[in-house]
Amino acid sequence: MTIHTLASSSSGNCTVVSHDGINILIDAGISLRRIKEGLRLLSLTPDELTCVLVTHDHSDHISGIRMLVKYHKTSVFSSLGAGYGVCVAYPETEPYLSCFEIGAELDLGGVIVKSFKTPHDASESVGYTIRAGGKKLVYVTDLGCVTGEVMDAALGADIAIIEANHDREMLRNGPYHYQLKKRILSDFGHLSNSDSGDFAAELVASGSQYIQLSHLSRENNTPGLARETVGQTLKKNGIITGKDVELDVAPPYMPGKIYEL
Repeated sequence: MTIHTLASSSSGNCTVVSHDGINILIDAGISLRRIKEGLRLLSLTPDELTCVLVTHDHSDHISGIRMLVKYHKTSVFSSLGAGYGVCVAYPETEPYLSCFEIGAELDLGGVIVKSFKTPHDASESVGYTIRAGGKKLVYVTDLGCVTGEVMDAALGADIAIIEANHDREMLRNGPYHYQLKKRILSDFGHLSNSDSGDFAAELVASGSQYIQLSHLSRENNTPGLARETVGQTLKKNGIITGKDVELDVAPPYMPGKIYEL
């Protein structure tokens, strides 16, 4: 299984997962041009995409879908609630959209995809586990807290792409207005660095070898701060980065590291 984050921020999110000729995008919140550039690094084209998996219907996760459908007839899978939002935003997507019941398994040519509910202020927001070649990926961003359902789905993943959106003090002292700060800090907002560290520690204890921190806020976080906070939490739990786990931060506006599992 190959995993490659093309972009990860509040301005756009897109990740490629490939295995034995099955090529999946998790979200398509960047332009078609940028998607093409990212796929080219993997010697792929948009016509070789199996589908897009939508986590939720916010624009930084779906803005590229309209062009993918228009020019490449790409299949799109989402929860019913998220699918409604996609169709409202881009009605031309409807013929290419298939909606699933949250928790149901999708078998995409031997690549097994399963969704799970995430606490976020969007209709039927989900995260995904993907199993292929004896390996498991969990992808879970845009969540205000780690629920029992999220934890149960994520445990045992070989690689985890998880949110580390903000540093709480930077957010509290930053330029956002009160209502936006309240939204981000709520249980249906975004995950802080410290909460991400606690989550990562549980994942490593369950066998995760790779953790990639994602969806960092440009205004309320930095890659160095996210890595340091999560790394310190791991250390407090007896986990040494670089030895017990590889800890990485997904770049916000460009492709990140390519993982081969």
